[in-house]
Formats: sequence, structure tokens, C-alpha cells
Amino acid sequence: MRKVYVQRVPSRVPPPLRHSVSFCPYSLVYSVGYVLNLVLIPFKAYLSEPFPWQLQPLSSLNLNLDAPFDVFSNTTVTYFATKYNQESVPPDVVFTKDRDANTYLVRFLLALPPAGDARCVDYLHYFPGADFFSKGMTTFVCDYVGQNASSRLSDQSYECQQIAFLGVRVAVSCTWVDVSPFDANEYFVFHAAQLLEAPWVSWVNFGLRCGLFGYIARAMWYMYYRHYGPLLHNLRTLGLPNSRDSHGYEVQLGDPSWLILSHPFVSLFMLLDCIANALYGGAANSRTSQVSDIGEFCLGCLYGSRTVWAAYMLMRYATSWIHRKQWEQYFEPVDSSFLALTASFYAGPLMYLFSRTQVMWIYQWLQALLIPEAQRQHGVESSPLMLMFLVVMASVPLVVSFVNRTIHHHRKSHIRSKDPTGTLDEFASKHYSDWKQWFLFRWLRGHDGATKEGGTLYHLFDTNPRYRKFPLFSTRGSDCFVYCVDAATSSIVRQVRLSLIHALDRQTTCTSLAIPICPSDHPTCAVSMLDASVCSQASPSGKCLHLGANDCQWMK
Repeated sequence: MRKVYVQRVPSRVPPPLRHSVSFCPYSLVYSVGYVLNLVLIPFKAYLSEPFPWQLQPLSSLNLNLDAPFDVFSNTTVTYFATKYNQESVPPDVVFTKDRDANTYLVRFLLALPPAGDARCVDYLHYFPGADFFSKGMTTFVCDYVGQNASSRLSDQSYECQQIAFLGVRVAVSCTWVDVSPFDANEYFVFHAAQLLEAPWVSWVNFGLRCGLFGYIARAMWYMYYRHYGPLLHNLRTLGLPNSRDSHGYEVQLGDPSWLILSHPFVSLFMLLDCIANALYGGAANSRTSQVSDIGEFCLGCLYGSRTVWAAYMLMRYATSWIHRKQWEQYFEPVDSSFLALTASFYAGPLMYLFSRTQVMWIYQWLQALLIPEAQRQHGVESSPLMLMFLVVMASVPLVVSFVNRTIHHHRKSHIRSKDPTGTLDEFASKHYSDWKQWFLFRWLRGHDGATKEGGTLYHLFDTNPRYRKFPLFSTRGSDCFVYCVDAATSSIVRQVRLSLIHALDRQTTCTSLAIPICPSDHPTCAVSMLDASVCSQASPSGKCLHLGANDCQWMK
């Protein structure tokens, strides 16, 4: 019998299913704002500082800085009084700054008793710049207040001083008094300062800040935005588990702020930048010592809020110490963006409190600590004051974190006693986000009836805080949300929260808590999973991290 051979033609393999994937348009717009806000961090100081091309050489200043004090004082007060006087400064101006000359003036109108008053403590904090007064400046003010009206007209009405920071002369200032032409018992008190920053120093600062600009841009791409590439590819070719062929995806981008604010190099650089430019912190303090010009007060608040970098650096560098002590359960993560926002509000009032109340005596005492006794009469050393302010600002997030953890512990116990199953839904919800995402996206509708999934990372943190890689930083802001859209109805049927694995501490040094990475490839998984049911390599009783296809760093 003749055999018939049938040639098998291989069946044509259909191309991989390609889901439609797009970005949420609103999140794209917001992301532009996030990126600009972060890369411009080094340059925000120029809201108050002059640019290097604006500065005049110090040699052009008509100041005899190294002359005997009497000569220096006469020359300096003449220089200031010629520049700032009743004719050149409008009567309603309280604060003014000359960027080119790098000088500023604070002027208050004060009423003094005609017969004089020996209780200087009741008047000193009303004088502009009093928190930076040297011993000689304080003596001058007290003598002036103690004199009667006629003696004030004949005696010396000015005093000058020099200001140092870490032993380097950074500014000179003078305080002088003019009798008001409208009331013999009222006096215009002028306090002017010349900041002694050489143009070449300003150029070095500018160059370093440009370098940090590039570093932040690169860090944002490397640590955050590049991870969207594998995610989009996997969603397009694989889709999420349990998705239908007709489903498309819309991705809502997150905010990478915490990744930059917690970066050890960025936080250290910015703290050193604050310290190196402390002389402009003094100008910011003078801006916030008045509330007549709200615009200038706000600029002082913004510049003063730069000291929040002391908090970021402490939060970042305290992380290893907290891990070593295993104290993660005592701290609640702090929203770093909210911390920056609140610092803009409380830094100014804090400086106002220190400069316009009798607390300023502490300022004066601190600035006299490190200066030799012979120089205290006509000079101050401001580094202890800067250190104190940085310590105050750095301690805020630690206190807030500890208090919030206590509140969260009681709240969690109360909620679980009422609804033991509601925790997972809470972590997957968009409401479990940092304030910025909550505020920007709260008005978007269309996903209320969708099934909510994800948030496994936060459930793990809630179960055991030791899995937090950054126990003091809230990582929720960087999460992205993937919306599964039914093509037929254009409705969102599913919402999946994805978090970066970067926030997870896998506890590789602790056998009982270690979360190994699954050695198997998972070419059909669009995202990473912390689920024993993904493959047979994982023990049903243990935790195992299964990486998604194309090394996807987003975890469901």
C-alpha cells in the first residue's frame, strides 16, 4: 500500500496581544511641574540672593574694613547714610535691598520716652537688627534709650559692627537714629548691612548649583522615570493578570520628590549650601522681622525654609541608625513635600519670634560665645546661631514622626476592631496618598466603582515596619496608578496601585524576615509580585519577590 506523506505546515503564530496604553494627561502636566520644582531646587536661592554677574567687586566699596574702629565706623555709617536716608527711602518703606551693591536696610519708626528709660530690656527687641547686635551695639541702644530727648540730639546717634561666620568676616552693619520730622518723641531707626561676598565666590556657588541641577535631573531619570519604560512595554504586550483582550490601560504618573529629597548627596549638598551662604540667612531674618511689607516677609520665609534641608539630611542619615537599633516601629513616615511646604510657613514666624521678642537675647548670647572678649564690643560670630536654627529645623520631622506613629497606632487599633478586612482596600485606594496627589487628583471621577488592587507594599509595612527601607520618608507619592479601561464602555473597571521596589528593605541580613528574589524568570508577569502563588519556586509559607518581565521595578 502506497504511503501518503502529509507535510505539516507550522501554524502561524499570532502576534502578541497589544493593549492600548496611554498616560493620564493631567498627570503629565503635573509631572512637568514636579520635574521643574526639583531641578530648580539649587536656583530657588536666587529669589533672595543676587546673581554673580550683578555683584560689584568688594574693592569698589568705600569701606575701611581693616582700619581702626573709629575710622571704620565713621566711614561705614557715612556710606550707609548717604545711600539710605529720609530723602532716598520713601516714608512707607520698611525693608529695601540693593542687589547690585548687596546691601539691605530695615527701618522702623519707634516712640521713645522723652525723659529716657533705664529699662533697656523693654525696648531693645523693637530695634531693627537687634538679634544681631554686638555688645557695643547693645550698649549704644541702651544709652540712647536712657537719655532724655535733648541729650539724644547732641550725643552720638550711630554704632557699627562687623559680623563673622566661622571666623570669616561676612558682613558689616550700622544702626543709626534720626528724629522724626513729624513728632519729636518718635525716631526713625535705620539698620543697614553690607554683605561681603566676592563675585568670584558667587560664581563658584553658581557653578556648583548648575552641577547639582544636572545631577538632580539625572537622578530623577535613573531612579524613577526610566522605570516606566518596562512597565509600559509589559502592559502593552502582556497586560495585567485577569484582564480582558478589550481592556486598555491609562497610567497616572507619580511624584518622584521623596527620591530626590532623601538622596544622601543632594541633602548634604543643599545643607552645605545653606551653611556656606549663611550671610543671606541674616538678610532673610531681617525680612521676616517686619510684617508691614508682606511681599518681603514671604521672601524671607521662603529663604528661611531652605534650612529644611537640615531635616532632610537628618532623616536620611538617621535611617541606618534606626535600622541598626531596629526602631522602625517607633516612627511614622513623614511626607517630605508637605514638610517643605510647612517649613515655608513656620520658618518665617519662627524668625519673627526670635527677632521681635525678648528671645533675641538668646540670639545675642549665642553670637558672643565663640568671639574673643576683646572683640565682643564691635563684632559677633554667627555660626552658633546658625547651628541652633538648623538643630531646631532638623528636630521637627523627628518629633512629628514620633507623635504621628503614636496616633497611627491608636487609630489602627480602633479601625481594626471595627473592620478587620478593610485595611487592604485602604492601602489600594487613591486616598492613601500624600497630600499633593490627594489634592491634585481628588476631583477626578470615573474610578469610584472600579475594583481596587495593589498596595501590597504598604500592607507589608503595616504588618512589620522593619521592611521600610526609609522609615522617616513617606514613599506613597511616587506610586503610579494603572486604570484598566473597558474599550466598549470607556469606563474604568479596575484600579491597580503600583509601588517601586526601591522602597522595600528585603531584610537580607535577617533570616526570619528575609524576602528573597525568585530565581525564576516570569516573562508573562507585567509587574512584580510579592505572592507565593506566582510560581512553584516560592514556599507557600514564606515571602518571595517575583520580578516582572523586563526587570520591571513596579510592584503590585
